[in-house]
Amino acid sequence: MNLTARAASILLLRRTPFRRAPFRRSLPVLAGAALVLAIAAGLGAPAPAGEPGLEIELNKVEDNGGACLASFLVRNRLGHTLDRFSMDLYVFDRDGVIARQVLLDLAPLRGDKTTVARFSLIARPCAEISRILINDIPSCRSEGTGETLDCLDGLTVTSRGLIEMIK
Repeated sequence: MNLTARAASILLLRRTPFRRAPFRRSLPVLAGAALVLAIAAGLGAPAPAGEPGLEIELNKVEDNGGACLASFLVRNRLGHTLDRFSMDLYVFDRDGVIARQVLLDLAPLRGDKTTVARFSLIARPCAEISRILINDIPSCRSEGTGETLDCLDGLTVTSRGLIEMIK
C-alpha cells in the first residue's frame, strides 16, 4: 500500500463523533481528504527545472573491438542553442595516470533540450579507465547572439557507472 492510500485509510478510519451540528461530523473526513489530495499532488508533481547551465552525464560505457565507447547525456538549460561547443577531456587509467587527451565537438546543442553524444574515448577496454576530467570547454558560443559563454562555470557533471566524471 503506498503512502497516499495508507494516509487516506488512516484518516477515514479516525472519525470522531461530534455532539452538535451534523455537518461537523464530516469536517475531519473532509480535512483528511484534502490532506491526502495535497500529498498526492506533491508526490506526482514534476521536479522543478534546475538553474540555467549545462549538465553532462556519463551515461554508459561499452567495449567495442578493444576500444571504449562512451555515451554522454548533455542537458542544455541555458535557454538558447549553442552553435559551438567542445570539451577538452582527459582520460585516466586505473593507476590515475593520464592515458589520453580527447577534444570532443558536440555542437550544435539546441536550447532546453537533452542530447545524446557517443564517442570512442580510447583504444583500450573501458575497465582500464578510472575517471574522466573535463579540463576545459574551449568553445561555447550562443547561436543567437554569437556571444562566447563561460560554460565551464555553470557546468554540472555526473556519472551513472564505475568511471568517475569530474571537472
